[in-house]
Amino acid sequence: MRSTLSTRDRGASSTDPTPTANESIRVTAAHRQRWAVQTMAVEPDDRVLEIGCGRGTAVSLVADHLTTGRIVAIDRAAAMVRLATERNLNHIDAGRAEIRRAGFESADLPAEHFTKIFAVNVSLFWLGDAAQLIARMRSLLAPGGRLYVFGERPTAAHATANLTATELLLGTHGFATTTSNATRGQGRVLTCVTGTPVG
Repeated sequence: MRSTLSTRDRGASSTDPTPTANESIRVTAAHRQRWAVQTMAVEPDDRVLEIGCGRGTAVSLVADHLTTGRIVAIDRAAAMVRLATERNLNHIDAGRAEIRRAGFESADLPAEHFTKIFAVNVSLFWLGDAAQLIARMRSLLAPGGRLYVFGERPTAAHATANLTATELLLGTHGFATTTSNATRGQGRVLTCVTGTPVG
């Protein structure tokens, strides 16, 4: 079943509820990542996988919500893994975060383990064998787990096209989807397609 939600990113603290309605905010990567973490509604015991963690901003935001949970973050680039590790040393030391240099296709990850898997502005979904990649994501999700595909587009038209293409991709490969978006500063639009495995 598909539904569409329009949300606003107020650039507020991580204690704010999930955003609602449209509002422009200043453009920073931190706002994009904050909106993503709010949209996922991270719980203290979540087991989270981030595909393509970059500098580790989202890792920090997710780990701030965790107590018994843990985030595993992977990235292909050694420089990004180093920066993300430096940013998150306290979370790593506390056992809330693990950051690895790995491609998603070859990363050693436990089956049916993650309650949430997400990626922000990652081209993984449009490269290589999409069916094989999405099947792997399904195999890594715990029962009841969800996949979140976040993007950022320069205009509403681009955002709509991205949402439609991502929904079609996930729907074709056995996910029920919902979508949400938030307008940012300078007309940019944040998007999310949430996928729940069916069947």
